[in-house]
Amino acid sequence: MTKPASETEINKKSARKPLSALRILAPYIYPYRWQLAAACGALLMISIAMLSLGRGLAFIVDEGLSGDNPAFLSTTIIVTLAIAIVLAIGSYFRASLINQLGERVIGDIRVALFRHILSLSSNWFESARPGDILSRLTTDTSIIQTVLGSSLSMAVRNIILLVGGLVLVIISSPKMSFVLAVLVPLIVFPLVLLARNLRQASKTAQEKIADLAVLAEESVSGIRSVHAFSQEFFIESKFKNLTDEAVFAAKTRARLRGLLSGLVIFLVIAGIGCLLWIGGKDLQQGAITAGELTSFVFYAFLVAASVGALSELGGEIQRALGALERITDIFNIHPEFVPPKQEMQSSTTPSPDIISDITSDITSDIIFDNVSFNYESRPDWPVLENINFSIRKGEHVALVGPSGAGKSTILHLLLRFYMPLKGQIRIGNMPINQMTNNTLRSQLGLVPQDVALFSQTIKENISFGSPNADFAEIQHAAIQAEAHQFISELPEGYDTLVGEKGVRLSGGQRQRIAIARSILRKPSIMLLDEATSALDSKSEALVQKAIRKLCRDKTSIVIAHRLSTVIDADRIFVMDRGGIIAEGSHEYLLAQSDLYYQLAKHQLLSDG
Repeated sequence: MTKPASETEINKKSARKPLSALRILAPYIYPYRWQLAAACGALLMISIAMLSLGRGLAFIVDEGLSGDNPAFLSTTIIVTLAIAIVLAIGSYFRASLINQLGERVIGDIRVALFRHILSLSSNWFESARPGDILSRLTTDTSIIQTVLGSSLSMAVRNIILLVGGLVLVIISSPKMSFVLAVLVPLIVFPLVLLARNLRQASKTAQEKIADLAVLAEESVSGIRSVHAFSQEFFIESKFKNLTDEAVFAAKTRARLRGLLSGLVIFLVIAGIGCLLWIGGKDLQQGAITAGELTSFVFYAFLVAASVGALSELGGEIQRALGALERITDIFNIHPEFVPPKQEMQSSTTPSPDIISDITSDITSDIIFDNVSFNYESRPDWPVLENINFSIRKGEHVALVGPSGAGKSTILHLLLRFYMPLKGQIRIGNMPINQMTNNTLRSQLGLVPQDVALFSQTIKENISFGSPNADFAEIQHAAIQAEAHQFISELPEGYDTLVGEKGVRLSGGQRQRIAIARSILRKPSIMLLDEATSALDSKSEALVQKAIRKLCRDKTSIVIAHRLSTVIDADRIFVMDRGGIIAEGSHEYLLAQSDLYYQLAKHQLLSDG
């Protein structure tokens, strides 16, 4: 069984291979390779035009200003204007093509990252922070988009100008090659030395921003708890402390960028001063002309400007590398369960042939064969130990027992939210680890205690599991779920927005929406996890009525908090400390199971 890589392990890998994150961009850029080639062509055209200006200045000074040919001066000015037009056109195409490329590539990366996140196992989501995930999907990708759409092309252009300028400086005065051989390492060395620290500082700053996003997301989501406990000041103080940490990390990054920029500019200007001094000596001795000196000065300052720009752009690129490493960390985490190969060929809807095959096999029991499980974070605390049972098709089974007995875990294993440490789970004659996720879960309907509704309309929430259903089918499902009446009484009916996580609906209304969602999905097996435990008696009666309609002619497993809701079950499994200690009817268990008797006695006394 493949386990997800831990965050620490991934960070170590990133530290060992700082540029490995760049590989993630290649498959996303490849589909737009011709657009990239066109942008590179425009970039090269701009660079050549810019470099040609230096030689043009030499001709203007030597032939136009000091020569006896006035017509040549006019010609050179026209040529210079033509070069300027080429620069303008090339700059337009470079900026347009590169920005479009950046938007498309980052759009594809966001989709791929979101798809990958959705495929990860429940184990990972238990430790992952939603705010941090959102930060990587939005803030980090936006930073990379800025670099792809602007900074990277500017960096490439300045590298071309730097190399071309150095070559032309050497051509203008071959003796400069020795000076350049000394200057270039002095300029490059601090760039390489500080870039590594700058990249790590940039990544740290991004992580601090992610911490802010996590706190903000959790505070807004739990705003009622914040208000109820009067903890506004505490949350505000915590947010301020995190902001101070983020500012400190950003200031560290800024200091490194400033040090890098200042040091490089000092070395460049000092080097250019040496070059100008040598060039001035040559002019005084008649070794070069005034035009050649002008060209030499132009290229020298072009080199200086390019290096200065690269020191600034290097900070942005290092910041993007830090963001890219954070995204790569997510891509390097693998699902706990790798689906069969046919899953890779399926999209959001499983193949009808596959569903038909598995449906034909669901003619027998749901079987748990010697299944054991514990959470990865608590390896010494077994949740289930050697569970064995079978449920016949169409049978209505209830799971009861104290909290922590492992009841919900059985449903989670059946849904393959987790993988058992040992043993096998089968539906019919087919082990569920041989099914694709879509094939398995298309046969299972879940109504949890805490219903997950989206900030959309009631109609969209009901059709979430069956997005192609028409309105008549949605309405019919709502009628069966005892939800149509209250929906019809709302001002906007089925088009009513439910609010964040369904906050505008009561608990009973949310449960009935969830039941309607499962009815519309038409599963073969129903899983109900304490669906009525938090409801008042009136809402419970309506939900129970809807559940009976939902489970009619279906195999069903119900986790019950209130024993009164499962008295009529075909069989009741009593669970305690990760095992099934008794099973049978309500009357049988009252007589044979001390735990069940105590649970029933406690509830009867409470009700009395």
